Amino acid sequence: MKKRIPSKSSNYASLIDENSYFVDKTQFIQKLESINDKYIFFLRPRRFGKSLTLSMLEYYYGIQHKERFDELFRQYFIGKRENTTPLKNSYYILKFNFSGIRTDEPDRILEHFSVEVRNAVDVFLRIYKILPEYERKEVFALPEANSILHSFLSRVQSVAPDLKIYLLIDEYDHFTNELFSFNPDHFKDIVSRNGWVRKFYEVIKQFMGEGIIDRFFATGVTPVTLDSMTSGFNVGQNLTLHPDFHNMAGFTEPELRGLIENTIYE
Repeated sequence: MKKRIPSKSSNYASLIDENSYFVDKTQFIQKLESINDKYIFFLRPRRFGKSLTLSMLEYYYGIQHKERFDELFRQYFIGKRENTTPLKNSYYILKFNFSGIRTDEPDRILEHFSVEVRNAVDVFLRIYKILPEYERKEVFALPEANSILHSFLSRVQSVAPDLKIYLLIDEYDHFTNELFSFNPDHFKDIVSRNGWVRKFYEVIKQFMGEGIIDRFFATGVTPVTLDSMTSGFNVGQNLTLHPDFHNMAGFTEPELRGLIENTIYE
């Protein structure tokens, strides 16, 4: 039976549920676990399937998707018993998507950034129900992203010290790349030693050190923002040019041939 060609979908479960064709990239889940680095940056041009890669990781590792594991992965490499890893469905997923951060009003970028962080934390707390309502309100009463994230992680750590978070970030550099191109002085201000972007990643780095953030995977387009933070986030490993991960996003010729053969009727 032929499968559907997906149209602009970046949600892994939706592709499976709708019988859409998925080019199997699940072998890279096993490869990611086999390397020593747990904090990963992976950079590719736009429209390379980076968001779908994050969604695949979310459904594989999220504890809330445990009951659907066979349904979602059995037809792919990682779903075969001999290939499945011990860490499947073992993490609490915290996911940020910075692709929608507006840069047309430079003075409000932090505000938009903080809204995205607040919304992502809210999704986490609603799914996992870790904190009581009054603590949730106290977290969201804080004005900026750094304080929201720090308060949230501190409180979660205090009530569930053994909890492990897999932190996913989509388009980590979307808004900073635009600033770098059109407003480089503002870019330097927010990414420099005292800038709020750097401070945000310093919070993440702190809780990596404390163990609550056990794994990290961020996608983006360029290394400019990462390089500009220097010691502010020197724990991340950039796998962009690693030969073992060249094909983790985008299609090879055999993969494209397989897509055509399994979706297009003669």
